[in-house]
Amino acid sequence: MPVDILDVGSGNISSIQNWIERANVSTRIVTKSTGIKSDLLILPGVGSAGSYMERLKKGGFDQAILEHVDKGKRLLGICLGFQLMGLSSEEDGGVEGLGILNGSVTKLDLTLSHNSWENFKFNRDDLCDQSFNSNRKLTRKKKIDGRVFFNHEYGFLNQDENVFNKSISPEYAKYSSMVVKDNIIGIQFHPEKSQRTGLELISMIL
Repeated sequence: MPVDILDVGSGNISSIQNWIERANVSTRIVTKSTGIKSDLLILPGVGSAGSYMERLKKGGFDQAILEHVDKGKRLLGICLGFQLMGLSSEEDGGVEGLGILNGSVTKLDLTLSHNSWENFKFNRDDLCDQSFNSNRKLTRKKKIDGRVFFNHEYGFLNQDENVFNKSISPEYAKYSSMVVKDNIIGIQFHPEKSQRTGLELISMIL
């Protein structure tokens, strides 16, 4: 079954689509809340939290996403899509999130924006306590040691001890680079722009 990619008119949809299809997996662009059919839904996001959340609510996507998760199906949020899965965001004067993950989003306190490459090490075996497991078996590889690309002004502060939580870097240690909670995964960096490392990651996730 194709992977569903949510398109609310704001986001890097084509690059996400190309990233998935490079792993030889077909995709489907979803533009209506009733169109979510796949086991895996991707929630990409570029822009501001306020306008993006408004588009989600206007199209009824917020409830459709919650229903998708409640059914035990998988959800992958990228960058702003990840941030909006939390409880709230400071952006745009304060925005209520989807409340899927226990965490909040605040302005980065070190710089105006974090726009750079960071080292990324990941072992799939570390997810053994979570049920978000690959079911397509695209790769037998379990470890990643590479670099990923970040471009954001706000960061996710995880408040749940019972999840897999990976920080961005020693300099941004309190902010999450990646969070996995059962059938939900959030990624702050842009895997679709992270070259080989991004492709290795999606092969593990799918």
